[in-house]
Amino acid sequence: MMRRWLRITLMLGLITVVGGLGRADVLRADQDDKRPPQTLGTGFESTDQLQRDAERAEKGPLHSAWIVESSRFLNVPHRAFQPDVGDPPFVDLPVNIGIIKAPDGKITLYDSGWKQLAYIFNWNTSCCWYGLRAQLQAIGLDPDAVTTIVLGHGHWDHAGQLSEFPNAVLYIQKEELKQIDFFLNYPLEFNSGHIRAVNTINPLTGLQIGPPQQACARSPVCGYPPQTVHEILGKVLANKAQIVNGRHEINRGLVIHPAFRGHTYGSQLLQVNTTRGQLVFGSDTYSSWTGIRDWFVANIQQTDTIQQFLAYEKCYVLTAGLNSFNNCISAHEPTSYTAGYPITSNWWNIPNGNCSRAAELTLAPGEPTHVPAVPDRTPPSSCHSTVPPHSITP
Repeated sequence: MMRRWLRITLMLGLITVVGGLGRADVLRADQDDKRPPQTLGTGFESTDQLQRDAERAEKGPLHSAWIVESSRFLNVPHRAFQPDVGDPPFVDLPVNIGIIKAPDGKITLYDSGWKQLAYIFNWNTSCCWYGLRAQLQAIGLDPDAVTTIVLGHGHWDHAGQLSEFPNAVLYIQKEELKQIDFFLNYPLEFNSGHIRAVNTINPLTGLQIGPPQQACARSPVCGYPPQTVHEILGKVLANKAQIVNGRHEINRGLVIHPAFRGHTYGSQLLQVNTTRGQLVFGSDTYSSWTGIRDWFVANIQQTDTIQQFLAYEKCYVLTAGLNSFNNCISAHEPTSYTAGYPITSNWWNIPNGNCSRAAELTLAPGEPTHVPAVPDRTPPSSCHSTVPPHSITP
């Protein structure tokens, strides 16, 4: 009798548990929270919100847009960059900077490349570096017309020439500054000092400080060397920074969208209204355009891949009206400046630009082309880059 009673009791308990699990109010998330898991509230935008931004921008000014190549990483293992892709085994990756010109002539930069020559050539296998101001002039744009710089994120290859534009206002996410602050004080006791928070080359001597860096590119703590932090915080301390928290409209047709943890904690996209629809610049959140096209992750060493895919979706929604994913602008797409990446196919080697390249993406009405009448399209394999004169001091 006792055993029968225990069996009945256990069955009733199991029914109660299963019934509780099946209740909609138990299984469903909070009814007031429509965000996907793993997203910050300030970083989430619904499809409806993004569509409204696209529709609002379409009624605004039309912009012209170009990209220029700040430098180029050579012979990167493809699987390290895109694990879903194995062939070719090695690829060259450009470091692309966006240039956006408004009808009033004012220029917005998306990212700024780098200028720390000591570790461009001594710390990395790189090619083709050329100063951004000189690049602008060489393609027929006025560097003094740069009024705004939007940082896709604050890593050294994207935030290194801010001081070249002292009057420009920097737009950076609060979350990015919080990440920088955390990693500058990264507790070394967690890793015995083997992975440093910042670049540990002494800029005065060129010598290593402390233990050698190990696997720096694969750790989120080492993207902010001292010179780059100085560039970013210099803008903040000079009251030349606009610290934003999530979505922010700079002007009609020029909108920042958060992509938190799509690469760094405070990554952000830039939506630009043009004659070919909405362009969306993505920095390292959009490391690979073919990744967006084919839904492959890229540059995963410092990326929450869920957030990267959610950022891909933002581009698909914003560009749905015209050209779709073809309007997603990548920072490191290997096929940049070829027909393989169609929006960059109208490219040329920048005159006297040390083999760096430019591409005209789209022109607003009345803006003349900046592509030379006889563009130099010497292939990279036949263009010989040189190390510019430099010292090891900033």
